[in-house]
Amino acid sequence: MIKLYAITLLVTVLVLITFVSMKDVLAEVWIPDDEFSGYYDSDGIYTIIGAVKNTENYSIIPSVIFSINDNGNKILEAYTLPVVDSEKDIPFKIKLQQIKSKNAILEKPQVNFVEAQQNASQINVIYDKSLVKHADGHTTGYIVNNDTSPAYDVKVYAIIYGKNGKFLDVGKSLENITKMEPGEKIAFSMYPDPQYASKISYYSCFNIAANSAQTLWVERDGNPFYFNVLTTGAVAYPKFDNSQQSMTITVRYPFPDTGFVNFMFPQESPDQKFSITSNGNPTKFLQSKDPDGYWHVALNLPPRSVSQLTISGFGTHSLSSMSDYRSYILIIIPVIAAIASIIIWKKKKD
Repeated sequence: MIKLYAITLLVTVLVLITFVSMKDVLAEVWIPDDEFSGYYDSDGIYTIIGAVKNTENYSIIPSVIFSINDNGNKILEAYTLPVVDSEKDIPFKIKLQQIKSKNAILEKPQVNFVEAQQNASQINVIYDKSLVKHADGHTTGYIVNNDTSPAYDVKVYAIIYGKNGKFLDVGKSLENITKMEPGEKIAFSMYPDPQYASKISYYSCFNIAANSAQTLWVERDGNPFYFNVLTTGAVAYPKFDNSQQSMTITVRYPFPDTGFVNFMFPQESPDQKFSITSNGNPTKFLQSKDPDGYWHVALNLPPRSVSQLTISGFGTHSLSSMSDYRSYILIIIPVIAAIASIIIWKKKKD
């Protein structure tokens, strides 16, 4: 009897170990085929919708590379999405105005990710009578910040389904929620594309995206230039070189593993190409764009390192600042004076 009990216990333990191991093996980050599609919205803009699912046992920062065949011209677009907690998903809605043909083909996306050093913000949708789907298809409700710290640039996303659970669209809140204090409650609303308004059955998978990055600024052409940084290390001493249109910054990473730093810069042109040197040497990095139009420039940090980074590729500012005008006036005034003197001299001579 004791022997049978021991065998049974051993088999049970082995089954549990196998189950846990299989779960780890099967864990992945992906976009389900039935929740991924492209369509032309009511304004004729090509729109990609879907949701990234995270079955890893930790939070991640996903990035997605979209491939579109635009009448024989292959277009690749990379986007970085907000933090996704374990066993959660993040819906996305990307508009690509550069797609020209009306029969573009959306190919299978490529999903990459890095482990996030913190979970997503604890901002939750309030599920009560205040969460309403209206007759015209839009929905309204409230969110509350259950975190102990403020949240910035808060957005609400949801997957929109039609009858029989058909994936139709992704909704995004309209409100410009720049900051939410702990405990604060704020209303939100979201609308589907008008072509789907009459087909909506319900909204699901509400997810909150909040910016947990550090906001920094550097003096550029006499004005503050703001950008965001998400990193496992620490950044300091940003400095902008106006003549080279480049920024230098120090990144310290004291830990024994490999870290990362992700810079988020406001878009100055749709075809910006950045380059980076680390301690004077060219280094590998990934460049992508988020749905809000910010460029993401990310790279790995070596263990126990201090990296002096130089980031190039910023757009040339237009000559519209007062300092630029002063420079031009200092040149133009003497030239005008010289021309006037010549004209006066010629008239006197005549």
